[in-house]
Amino acid sequence: MALKGIKPEAKEKRLKLLVYGPSGVGKTTAAIQFKDAYIIDGERGTDFYSDTINKSNSAVLQTNSVDDIMEELKTLLTTKHNYRTLCVDPITQVYNACQEKWTRVFERNAKTREAAEIQDFGPRYWGRVKADMKAIDRMLVQLDMNVIVTSHQKDIYGPGMQKLGVGPDAVKGFEYLFDLVFELKNINGKRVAQTIKERAEVGKNKFPETFEWSYENFLKFYGKDIITREAVVVDMATPEQVIEVERLLSVVRIDDTTVMAWFTKADVEKWDQMTKEQIQKCIDFLKKKIVPVEAK
Repeated sequence: MALKGIKPEAKEKRLKLLVYGPSGVGKTTAAIQFKDAYIIDGERGTDFYSDTINKSNSAVLQTNSVDDIMEELKTLLTTKHNYRTLCVDPITQVYNACQEKWTRVFERNAKTREAAEIQDFGPRYWGRVKADMKAIDRMLVQLDMNVIVTSHQKDIYGPGMQKLGVGPDAVKGFEYLFDLVFELKNINGKRVAQTIKERAEVGKNKFPETFEWSYENFLKFYGKDIITREAVVVDMATPEQVIEVERLLSVVRIDDTTVMAWFTKADVEKWDQMTKEQIQKCIDFLKKKIVPVEAK
């Protein structure tokens, strides 16, 4: 079997960043500096900045509903719009809301009040929470938009409860999702970003170790053409494709491991989370398997 690897080509990636800092440092005001932004506000932090948001040609959705957030992300992903940047402020609240959502579900399904109070939210509970957060993560990556996610700050401890530093207060490993991670500080009255992480080849970093946070600096360091270009819609799997792939799977007997490999490669858990192109490849594969049978 021939090897499938190819030589990589340079790609211009959208800005995908996580910024964290202490309360009052100005994470919300930093994020809303971006023009043409769609802001998902989980703490009503935008209440005092309507003039700034309107002048930036931006819009705000204030919600603590995880289901609403996922629906908005899907719409931004699949529907043409004029927004260039998505701001989620803060992801800490989204994670908390996700836990609260599934806590309510599990408590509602408990047979008695006593059962609800002592119910052990084990693997099934955390599995639901992680599935929702993974769906959000997936769409943040898929979006052809700049993505700015803010987070509360928390202390990081090592062995013996020795404080090692600070980091984002989010689901474990969330920072790995982003190409850029900044810690926001207030230094001499200026909002300063410290670069904690930047994915780049050695010697080709776009951002300095520290810089004053401003929209103009992001245009300068990351590139105006990338930050200001229109979003490209992603074609997701259609209901007809989902029905077709499930029909074919009822006819063609293939190992569950094959289907799981398709899901893993696409980084999805359900057929409707695939792109139109991804699910079509699965359909085409299955059709080839049944052509000889149907031809008889």
